[in-house]
Amino acid sequence: MNPLDEDMTAFVRYRIEKAEEAYNAAIILYKAQQWNAAVNRLYYACFYAASAVLLNRHIGAKSHAGVLGAFSEHIVRPGELSTDDFRIYSKLLGWRSKGDYSDMFDFTKEDLDMVLQPTRSFLDKVIPMVKL
Repeated sequence: MNPLDEDMTAFVRYRIEKAEEAYNAAIILYKAQQWNAAVNRLYYACFYAASAVLLNRHIGAKSHAGVLGAFSEHIVRPGELSTDDFRIYSKLLGWRSKGDYSDMFDFTKEDLDMVLQPTRSFLDKVIPMVKL
């Protein structure tokens, strides 16, 4: 394995670790009733997992929307992940922006209850797509 491949493998592994870390942080924030922060961490869990898959396949993206679009094009459209499973990632991108940047807005426990399990399911299906 050449040094560039080793560097990429390390970076991909790091992204997977960050995905799990972000999800675990979301659970802690959920229990602390920090709804907006929990949504942020759930989004980043999806983002890190998706970007790990793309990096593993040498597919570049330069922005959050770029990762979402490339993931849709290269993973969802060919059928490796269903559109239904992908929706949580797309939804959380919008929710994260709303929760982070909208004044006088807070998510609720009910909102989080709708996205916790689908996020875990997304991670459980996406992370195994990485081949190291």
